[in-house]
Amino acid sequence: MKLAIGAVLAACVATPGQAQVFDMGGLTGTLSQDGVTQSEERRASGRSARAAQMQRSARYDDERTICTKSLPMARADLGPRNAKVAQLAAACRRAGY
Repeated sequence: MKLAIGAVLAACVATPGQAQVFDMGGLTGTLSQDGVTQSEERRASGRSARAAQMQRSARYDDERTICTKSLPMARADLGPRNAKVAQLAAACRRAGY
């Protein structure tokens, strides 16, 4: 008899928790994680445009430095007829320097 009453009480106590359709703690955590994921995606897509612009700028600065500073030094050190100097000079001409 005590076992039957205990089983009925246990079933009554467990039922409301299991019958609850929305777990607000889980739902809030999921929504919060969705917000974090979306903000990370926005930052990543915004960063890629800036990164590409910075890369282009850095590449331009590198070309300018190489063609305006390194080419004259290479010509002075190795001579204008050196194959590597001629190749560098041709690349600088193609780049517009």
